[in-house]
Amino acid sequence: MEMRQSIVAAAAADQLNRVGGRRPASRWPSGCSLSCASLTKHHELQGEPQDVSIHLHANAPGPVRHGAHRLADYTGLTIGDGDTRDSRIIAELNSSMDPEIGHQGYMITGGVSEPGRAADIAIKANHDEGLANGIYTLLRILIINQSRDPFSLKWDICERPHFPIRAMLIAPYRFGGSFGLAAMSPDRWSIEEWREYVDLMRLCNMTTLTMGSARMYHPQYPHSEREKWRYETWKEVMDYCHQVGMRFNWFTAPNIVCEQAFWDNPDLRADSAKANWYGNSLVWSKAKELILENQRFGLEFFAGLDGLELIFTDGGSISFDPETGADPAAYFADATRSYIDLMREAGNDADFVFWNWGLDVWAKVLIPPDETERYPKYATMQDDIVGLLPKNVAWLDASMLTWIQCYAPFIKARGNPALREHILFGREHGFEPVIDFFWCMNPEFSINMLPHPSVGRGIQEAHYARDELRSDGVMGYRLAPACRFADDYIFFRLASDPGMGENQLINEAATLLCSDFGKARQIKASTAETVKSVEDAIHRLERFWTTHELDDIDASAAGFAASGADAPTHLEFTRDAAVVLSYVARLAALRRDGDELEYERISYELYEKAKDMYVFQGLVADIVCVADAIPNFMFRLGRMVEEYATPLMRDAPFPEYVDRRIYPEASFEPRILDFAASDQNYNLNPAEVIKMARIASMKRD
Repeated sequence: MEMRQSIVAAAAADQLNRVGGRRPASRWPSGCSLSCASLTKHHELQGEPQDVSIHLHANAPGPVRHGAHRLADYTGLTIGDGDTRDSRIIAELNSSMDPEIGHQGYMITGGVSEPGRAADIAIKANHDEGLANGIYTLLRILIINQSRDPFSLKWDICERPHFPIRAMLIAPYRFGGSFGLAAMSPDRWSIEEWREYVDLMRLCNMTTLTMGSARMYHPQYPHSEREKWRYETWKEVMDYCHQVGMRFNWFTAPNIVCEQAFWDNPDLRADSAKANWYGNSLVWSKAKELILENQRFGLEFFAGLDGLELIFTDGGSISFDPETGADPAAYFADATRSYIDLMREAGNDADFVFWNWGLDVWAKVLIPPDETERYPKYATMQDDIVGLLPKNVAWLDASMLTWIQCYAPFIKARGNPALREHILFGREHGFEPVIDFFWCMNPEFSINMLPHPSVGRGIQEAHYARDELRSDGVMGYRLAPACRFADDYIFFRLASDPGMGENQLINEAATLLCSDFGKARQIKASTAETVKSVEDAIHRLERFWTTHELDDIDASAAGFAASGADAPTHLEFTRDAAVVLSYVARLAALRRDGDELEYERISYELYEKAKDMYVFQGLVADIVCVADAIPNFMFRLGRMVEEYATPLMRDAPFPEYVDRRIYPEASFEPRILDFAASDQNYNLNPAEVIKMARIASMKRD
């Protein structure tokens, strides 16, 4: 039986062992180096080669066997029956339930006993999901320790991933890096590139990949044929997730259709311009049957999906038409029930995830005041929705810390209305599980193609989710992962162990980046120096996003460059992206100083340099006519410079952490934020506000 467990059951299974939101005691002290304490590295075993194998219990399912084969490929061991081998890795289920490790936890013990003779290593768990997690943990630690001999290490690990749901939303939208060769954006990834990313997730014991595409394919609409190959590739991704023991969820908005259906029905189009969307959404009350027929094909095509996730305040789902505005919460509830019914009709019993996505913030801050005056039910939709939804749906939202970090200027501009912690609000009203969405990882701009570790902010959010929200799950977010594998690794590890510290996270990320996440077969003599250089580069990169000093980003780029010309793929991508980021920061300073001539010279210098960077070929080679390619490159680069300097209409970049004096205590009750207690910059850029207001008003005019 495949390990595809409902998210509700997954959350409930670990509740037995979660007291006060704390992780159970572990014999691997959180924050220690991987080569100390419970994991001790000994001399390499000498003498004749050992006859070794990996032994699985007789009924081990596919995901456990897949993990064992990855371990065997890395170590050179064989998969055997364990009866005639001198030394073995034995993966088996406990004969009785061990409450300390719960459903997803594991124990790894054994290893070195004496020179020339290795002792068995035992991986034990209560369930096969935990057993697979233990195998991948052993593999990950070997890679980090740059060893292919598991018997040269003394193992004594007992742990359980803290958050039962550990998900990643990959959104191959047509922005934020959706151009260029397949390497840059998952919008164009091959199945091989998807497998590489899923393998990284599985190495870190993540549970769920959520595919968030605004693209739709339906054979009834010939113009959607260009999306067919994407659906076929993503179906292979779904199948691969199931092979390795992960869930595959599908994310969409409730009222989007194929572009051709949007074009063919002008009288049914949603009025979403003021919600920053145009091109594929219809009015639910007018086009419900047409919408569901468009969506039916996708649910049947991905018949094996594990969860359907619907967002109701973004992605074109909000419409300022009289029918929707009369009672938006009723529309949200009707769509929820309709999609659950549609899934059942398609023969799918997948879970449903309700994206609350800041209904309270949208009602009080993001929806233009003239629309809430015109349609008063938009102002009350957060309170209205909780009594209309079925309680057997998951509840997902960003935390109040994320809303403060990314939208504080808007909150201040609207008079600083009292806001509530949406995740606690969902829990208070009986929804389970509740999931904290780390949207702060990737606000939707082209600048977020470039490296941004967010270690400190990630630790802050992980602690907040663990200690104050008591979240059942966490979800990360990425539009263009190619240059951010190390950044994503940091989130993946925090999803399992929110107690990890910055030094350990960066050390692990650097080591894995240098080994191409375990793919590099030969470890060079210079690896130690290279790892130290990359580790320092990540630290300086993390520092740069706080100081914005050119010295920091230049030092970071130089540290990555120390890896040499033959760096592993993702280290090469990160190295080149750090160089581009150094140019973006320098160009932002030139623009601020008004030095237009030097700005143009540096821009052309980067254009020439990018020609030698494989991951950025889309910026220089998608358009092969140079006379057209250069203006396109300059436009994309200009977007990055603007988004770096003034994201979301600010007059300064996002702060790298949230000052808790602004919001000292999480509460499902409305609270006024104390911006006066902080010296962080949360000011709007007036020129940008005026520009965006004009754009938003065009359709109404």
